[in-house]
Amino acid sequence: MATQTVTLNYNGNYGFVEFNDETKELKIEIPNHEDMVQKVREYLTTPHTMDVPGKASLCEFETVTVNALDSVAQFKLALTRLWVNTEVLVEWSMPPHMVENL
Repeated sequence: MATQTVTLNYNGNYGFVEFNDETKELKIEIPNHEDMVQKVREYLTTPHTMDVPGKASLCEFETVTVNALDSVAQFKLALTRLWVNTEVLVEWSMPPHMVENL
């Protein structure tokens, strides 16, 4: 699968996070906000325990430990909690690098 990229937004400053699932490397850019880049990097490189819908039904939750760099599935799951932990939004519907052409 190789590289997965998603758009980030911090107070109207658009950037991106890119994850290479083969090399387990992150590339994070948020122009003029290196402090937020570090906050996102710290969040994505630290294991987190979270409750997620279980396999039996959407109403039953199970507690899992998420390591964002382990796989694309783990990376995506970690991104669902990014804003709550860093105040950086994931712009799921905005294609990566779209703002560079505006």
